[in-house]
Amino acid sequence: MPRTPLSDRDHPALLSTLLEALASATVVGIALFLPLLQFGAYFCIGGGCGGPDTDAIHLYRVLVTVLAAAAVLTLVLAVRRRARPAIRWHVAVALAGVGSAALFAVPAVDWGDLLREDPPPNPHYVPCYSGSNDCVGG
Repeated sequence: MPRTPLSDRDHPALLSTLLEALASATVVGIALFLPLLQFGAYFCIGGGCGGPDTDAIHLYRVLVTVLAAAAVLTLVLAVRRRARPAIRWHVAVALAGVGSAALFAVPAVDWGDLLREDPPPNPHYVPCYSGSNDCVGG
């Protein structure tokens, strides 16, 4: 059975499918690159490490912005096509991208501070106001 040549009406669908595939590959590529970016920002041999420089932070922010835009674009294009398997794939890829962006953030998130609870207030604390002459030590 011979193939029929693409008509002018087929080009928008083909273009949107190619754009969707390219955007999905972009999300996957950036999600896989973010661990390398964090490693490069924090890796040092000997000496004191000062943390990531401003270029690494700026690159991280640009990449996460592109990742988010590409993930939204893939989902919108898949929903427009009504392709349920593609929607599931793009949701999984978007979640992996969000996870990669959170786990490999530059500057790194201090997860210990997020999990640590504040100590309870001291019940015996008496506030000291200036001018009250009730302060210990003067």
